[in-house]
Amino acid sequence: MPAAPEAAVLALGRFAAGLRHTPPPAAVADALLLRTVDTIAAQLHGVRGGHARLLLQLLDAPGRFPVWGTPHRRALRDAVAIDAALAHATYFEDGSRFTGGHPGSAVIPAALLLAAERGASGAQLIAAIAAGYEVFLWLGRALYPATVRRGFQSTAILAAPATAAAAAVLLDLDATQAAHAIAIACSQGAGLKEALRCVDSQPLQVGRSSEGGLLAARLAALGATGSPEILEKGFVRGFAGELEAAALDLGAGLGTHWSLDETYVKLHGGCRGNHAPVDAALALVAQHGLAPAAIAGIAVAVDSVTRAAAIEPPANAFEAQSSIGFSVAVALLHGDAAPPRFDAATLADGAVQALMRRIHVAADTTLDAGYPLTRPALVRFTLHDGRVLQQRLDFARGEPELPLDSGHVLRKYDGIAPALLGATQAAALRAQLLALPAAPAGACDALCALLASPSTDPTPSP
Repeated sequence: MPAAPEAAVLALGRFAAGLRHTPPPAAVADALLLRTVDTIAAQLHGVRGGHARLLLQLLDAPGRFPVWGTPHRRALRDAVAIDAALAHATYFEDGSRFTGGHPGSAVIPAALLLAAERGASGAQLIAAIAAGYEVFLWLGRALYPATVRRGFQSTAILAAPATAAAAAVLLDLDATQAAHAIAIACSQGAGLKEALRCVDSQPLQVGRSSEGGLLAARLAALGATGSPEILEKGFVRGFAGELEAAALDLGAGLGTHWSLDETYVKLHGGCRGNHAPVDAALALVAQHGLAPAAIAGIAVAVDSVTRAAAIEPPANAFEAQSSIGFSVAVALLHGDAAPPRFDAATLADGAVQALMRRIHVAADTTLDAGYPLTRPALVRFTLHDGRVLQQRLDFARGEPELPLDSGHVLRKYDGIAPALLGATQAAALRAQLLALPAAPAGACDALCALLASPSTDPTPSP
């Protein structure tokens, strides 16, 4: 009789614990270094957009850990929850079309803050982030897209077990303890897609989930246990369904195939589903030398999962982040859909509103066939002169198939950080981040010190 298959959480625990002694490949470490820079930029943009104010009032336990981009400090748990929420607040962090989620905001704030507490080296921090990313991405593949169709938000569900895996590395848990940490964390995170309509509260579900993963790892370090079949009989079955649970196979490839290679970096602001339509619309303009005034109507077709997440038309600047119509209109009028465009003034602009009324966004079920291997958009312009032009893109820029170079991530950081940290401090932080692989024990505490803003205003205007 063949041996029973190993419980998936044991494989994840063994993988995470192994990273304490065997670092990820150099290419993976380099990519994670840039994702750390990217996530910090996204978090600082969340502060710049005013999203810190309510969280600072709500989570006020005193401590020494910075709420990045502000002069405020909190106890570790509150700092983790706030910084993770802020990194997710403007949807400017990295993501994966195979999970529908955002590993950077889920993992990196918690890992960096815990690394500071533990006096970790740069290499230890990168190993922890590697563990968190891979657990997020492997579990996310098992859940997605079924979990979104059931109404859940991937990032909030996955942040807890992913953070637990990262924390297990920094807490020096062995394979069994790490498996228990991940198992306990599986019941510490939750989130709903409907909450995305309220961006002043929705990011907290990601922050709380990440905090829950930290608690789970610390509980496992004290000797607590989690169910060895929590993934097969609870987590995947509950969040995705029976078929997904039956097909769960997480052991093969862990540590040899790195799912990080399947993630994207964002070029535009707003939800990822907006980006391929924006790229397709800008491509048509560039190819044909068009001005927006020449366009009588625009039809945007996307897959059904993307359309279900879109808010058309948006009622406020928060909803605009999930609006394909708004994103396309802004890009055509201004030449980009950069994060600062997603504000109340731009949404109220008469030219933007007029162009939005000429944009129709619909689901095309024929585009579902390859999802999420592709996430296509078909954009059709009808011009006043009678011509009809169309452009199909299977991938937005920044996907693995159309990657952005490291310079893009650094320019993204350089465009955001100095406004909050000051030019000198932002440059010093950037230099220390890029030197992270060789940074000695205690370096992460110094990094956190540079993430604290010298400003007395935690929510400066964009």
